[in-house]
Amino acid sequence: MWTRWAGLDLVVRVGASTVTIVGRDGTHVEHPRKRFGERSIDYRHYLVELARKPQAVRQVLPDLLRDLGAPFPAIWDQLHAAHGPREAARLFAKVLGQLDTQGAAVIIPALIAALATGTPLLLALTPARRSIDRLEPDAVPAPLRAIDIGSGCAADYDAWLSEVAG
Repeated sequence: MWTRWAGLDLVVRVGASTVTIVGRDGTHVEHPRKRFGERSIDYRHYLVELARKPQAVRQVLPDLLRDLGAPFPAIWDQLHAAHGPREAARLFAKVLGQLDTQGAAVIIPALIAALATGTPLLLALTPARRSIDRLEPDAVPAPLRAIDIGSGCAADYDAWLSEVAG
């Protein structure tokens, strides 16, 4: 969210111990005031960018895991053990993207449950598919009601492909 403030006019209040940045809509972020040359970065404010840049995830990983807190260190450990650092960073970036779009209230419980059950992490973050509502017969035009459309299956396609290849 905070990265969407780039290029906008903002109000900054500098106090004795804090620096507060206030957005146009009144939302604000507060950081502890640091000495000259020091910095205060909360990587949770950069999830959008980190979701697009897996290499950046690897570069800031210790601070990012500190800022995100549990269960993200365990998520990283699992991804790193299974896929190695490069692929783990790519997959972790996808988790960060879901964290930004769906929110922590949805993602964190899903990740905790996935860790507990052994469910693949990205599968656990996939939004549940909504069931398709059936149409009432009256909603279909009369000439189309008598048409029966059969559904296919993977075995049908295998058979068709072997006929074409043979």
